[in-house]
Amino acid sequence: MARDLAPDVERLLQFRDPNIRKKAALCSIRIIKKVPDLAENFMHPASSLLKEKHHGVLITGVQLCTDLCKVSSEALEYFRENCIVGLVKTLRDIANSPYSPEYDIAGITDPFLHVRLLKLLRILGQGDADASDCMTDILAQ
Repeated sequence: MARDLAPDVERLLQFRDPNIRKKAALCSIRIIKKVPDLAENFMHPASSLLKEKHHGVLITGVQLCTDLCKVSSEALEYFRENCIVGLVKTLRDIANSPYSPEYDIAGITDPFLHVRLLKLLRILGQGDADASDCMTDILAQ
């Protein structure tokens, strides 16, 4: 069933409505956990979710990338090459963003997104000196 639904879910990851993209990303996570062979189909759509401004879509996109890295070494290399700079920039923007009551909890802007980004960066930086060097500045703040 997951193999039959994967093309539709992949198409919905590029849908205009952010709520549909968020739900499609959550569905993608379940699909790749059940059928890890389909991970390569979701690498490019997942990387496009990392450029989102909508926090709900961004947090599910980060979780999708994290799970892709766990099930596929090919996805791990792809995200190391193409997404680390963008992830570090996103983390820096969120850490330095002004007060936003929508995402603010106890003075920290979207701490759940912070945690998910740090978990993904930990996976991407493990065993890769270049990736670790790229992350050093933001982690020292």
